[in-house]
Amino acid sequence: MVFESSQIKGVLFDLDGTLINSEWLGTESYNYGIQKILNKELTKSDKQYLLGKPFNALNDLFPFLTVTETEKIIAETLGYYRKYHHQIKEYEGIKEMLQGLKNKGYKLGLVTAKLKNNATKELENTGLFPFFEVIMRKEDCYEFKPSPVPLLQLAEKLNLKPIECLYIGDQPTDIQATHSANMISVAALWGEGKMERLCPLNPNYLFKSPKQLTKLLS
Repeated sequence: MVFESSQIKGVLFDLDGTLINSEWLGTESYNYGIQKILNKELTKSDKQYLLGKPFNALNDLFPFLTVTETEKIIAETLGYYRKYHHQIKEYEGIKEMLQGLKNKGYKLGLVTAKLKNNATKELENTGLFPFFEVIMRKEDCYEFKPSPVPLLQLAEKLNLKPIECLYIGDQPTDIQATHSANMISVAALWGEGKMERLCPLNPNYLFKSPKQLTKLLS
């Protein structure tokens, strides 16, 4: 997609693995819950699949789960997560990047499949909450990435057209959703994002540092 930086009015973000280093705890928590209820370990590919996805992804991996088993796994997973999520921090340079974008007049939005209480707590703990005009959590989304719907919902709430938005994420589902939404895509490689997984999806940009985003939109 060819674009001029002057057309961008809004910068939209994923949360986990893009702004904050929370994905390690997410996979640890899933593993704890599954160990506790199913007495089995998640494989490396299982952990990769669950990154950044809502709880219904459990049924994709384990279609044999009963409703009761699923509810128990979720309860154990959330309990473990909430016990340790005070350890989550923002990545280096994130606050400076967000402040720089706000100073330039960009509208900032965030969309995550994370539950409202968890997302809000982590944004408050890291001091990132005040930067965003609109924050969409699991409860606010009609669909989840790789569907473009949550990105389009966020753009609408910011009173922006998709073509006026740039979206940053660290997972293949982020880039897929951005392409489908007809937005500019940035793959974040400073956290959990891996070049070998993101490059084949042809994001508009692959950035190794938040400073590169600030420079692009200067």
